[in-house]
Amino acid sequence: MLKHEPPVELPEGYVDFFKALESWQNEEVIKHRKLYTPAKHDLKQIITSQKNPLLTQVKPQIDADMLKDLYTRLLDFLLEQRPEIQEVIKNISSQIDQMDFDKISASFIQSDMEYFENLAVQMNVSYDLLFFSIDHAIRPLLRIFAEPYSQDLSDDLFYWEFPAICPVCGSKSHICRLNAGDGQRFMFCDRCFTEWHVRYLYCVYCGNDQAKDIYYLNVENDDAYKLFLCNKCKGYLKTYDGRSLGKSTDLFIANIESVYLDMLAQEKGYTNHDND
Repeated sequence: MLKHEPPVELPEGYVDFFKALESWQNEEVIKHRKLYTPAKHDLKQIITSQKNPLLTQVKPQIDADMLKDLYTRLLDFLLEQRPEIQEVIKNISSQIDQMDFDKISASFIQSDMEYFENLAVQMNVSYDLLFFSIDHAIRPLLRIFAEPYSQDLSDDLFYWEFPAICPVCGSKSHICRLNAGDGQRFMFCDRCFTEWHVRYLYCVYCGNDQAKDIYYLNVENDDAYKLFLCNKCKGYLKTYDGRSLGKSTDLFIANIESVYLDMLAQEKGYTNHDND
């Protein structure tokens, strides 16, 4: 099998950083499977009756000390990988004992961005960096939380009213894949690594299923990655076509290295509806 190479040159070290970050998270997932055992819930019943992602409706049982420990190690990782921001990371590290990780966990799950904006001001750090670090520190636990539901979500009879939103953690999905074998379409959440089955000819943003308004666009000599475009809502969704290389891929990295597709879609007037 040929390795996929992006058709455009990305910033030096960009993809390598996220590969290292994913490796760090993978190690933490393996370690914390023995430490973090959240209760399993009736996913289909809960999200169907309440019409909200599972995580926002149940207690994930995230221990504050465990999250603090994860966050400390994530900051150590960033110090090693991004020495150019070491002063900022050291500033955050010096205040870690004053951070309320119970409140951080609860605010993150309920998407209370105002809390994190205020926290960034209090700590005198960039909001973007603070939220990025908290987000990626908590992801190993969210991946463990999501693991028991993979079989339910892969069922081709599974239905979720908001297909662009992860039914487990509530994060917005920005990429899907077409199965290498049968071409079935699965959305992917890069926060908790959940995948869920969705219809092939269907816009996940507006529900449009008229073939005349939906089409794919790909860059020349790049059959692996495509843009799914909807002319009704002007939405776009990045798509990895496993049939092109005959195999699956790491969708977390695929989403990172296909950033050129985001730029192409936006240049053509399409949106991923992040700000809706």
